[in-house]
Amino acid sequence: MKRIAIKNICEVYDGPHATPKKTETGPVYLGIDAITEDGMLDSSQFSYLSKEDYIKWTKRVVPQENDIVFSYEATLGKYALIPRGFYGCLGRRLAIIRVISEEIDAKWLYYYFRSPEWNAFIKNQTVKGSTVDRISVEEFPNYTIPVISLKNQKKMVAVLEKIDAKIRTNNKINDYLSYQSSMAA
Repeated sequence: MKRIAIKNICEVYDGPHATPKKTETGPVYLGIDAITEDGMLDSSQFSYLSKEDYIKWTKRVVPQENDIVFSYEATLGKYALIPRGFYGCLGRRLAIIRVISEEIDAKWLYYYFRSPEWNAFIKNQTVKGSTVDRISVEEFPNYTIPVISLKNQKKMVAVLEKIDAKIRTNNKINDYLSYQSSMAA
């Protein structure tokens, strides 16, 4: 199967390498903990920063709808799509992948990055540090992905979105049943 380098279809932006002073309200300061294992953003884990700090923290990049945010250090392999209306900035150890090619569906790329194939590849690219593991953000754009027609990407996304919706529904049911059983105990 033909492959293409990420740098030919996407831009990759590294987040800041510091942490701002947190506030009670304001723009979101997106940390790794806010990215769930199932690829969602958990607003209960959001931190916030001042509007003044937001301006500083978004000099490199302002997250946009359908950008793919990912963790590249410490907790590796977390990916999520930035939703419509997100007002915030990247936290430490996070980067953004922004699709710039009309031949790539951002949602398909998001699902590919969550695939066993990609995770095995990333595991082999991991640099073992003395304190934390990481992948090289500088090398990331050189990594390759399979070339699949846009039509097939969209078909895959349609199926995977239905599966994700079913999983979320089942998780809500399980949470409710767990709550009910704890009330009966």
